Amino acid sequence: MTIGETIKTGFFRRFHWKPMRFVQLLIFIVLVMLLSPFLRSTPFLHALLSVFFLNILMVTLSFAGFDVRWRRLLILLWFAGTLCNIAASTVPDIAQGKALAVASEILGAVLIVFCVTMILRYVLTSREVTTDTIFGAVVAYFLIAFMFSSLYQVVVIVEPASFSMPTGPDITERNTRNIEFGYFSFVTIATLGYGDIVPRLPAARILSILEVATGQFYMAVVVAWLVSVRAGGRKGTGGGRGSGNE
Repeated sequence: MTIGETIKTGFFRRFHWKPMRFVQLLIFIVLVMLLSPFLRSTPFLHALLSVFFLNILMVTLSFAGFDVRWRRLLILLWFAGTLCNIAASTVPDIAQGKALAVASEILGAVLIVFCVTMILRYVLTSREVTTDTIFGAVVAYFLIAFMFSSLYQVVVIVEPASFSMPTGPDITERNTRNIEFGYFSFVTIATLGYGDIVPRLPAARILSILEVATGQFYMAVVVAWLVSVRAGGRKGTGGGRGSGNE
């Protein structure tokens, strides 16, 4: 092996993409959240959200180890959800548009549930706490909020009076709905409760309760597990050093 090949191998080994998969995914999520208000009145928001879901799916499939047939099925679901999202704004019939919008949000929620399940399986089965597992846990927390945002939008599409909204935003418009209920979902899962958006009907209230309970359970279990594994790793390292000195 030549010196150039050694340097090249060492370079790519040092900057291998796998340890950074959840870091780049978290950065992408934050960028989507920051850019959404500026793209509210443009068609670019739909394209950005579609790429967002595809990026999540690809990162998840990169370490899940699924058979090719399952990968194709999941990508097909993403493609179907994207088509439903596009068709919802083009069909002239209002009822058909609502049905397509509901189908798009449900497919998005299903894909997010799959991704969260796979990420948490990876995090909770890791033998040590690394930067990758920490960012994976953070990404899963964000994705849970996005999943509930999709479910809130399904409820609002079916029954627009499900939430009491502040005057101004038109929740019948898709971009506005994405932003408003994304905001409400993160406020709810973090138990901040600003009170500007309030669930009124039973379905919306039950979803809000489930999200609060999920967020509290997540923080109590996942974060505690990460801390315990980290502490156990340090204890094992300390014990090994002590026995070596003896």
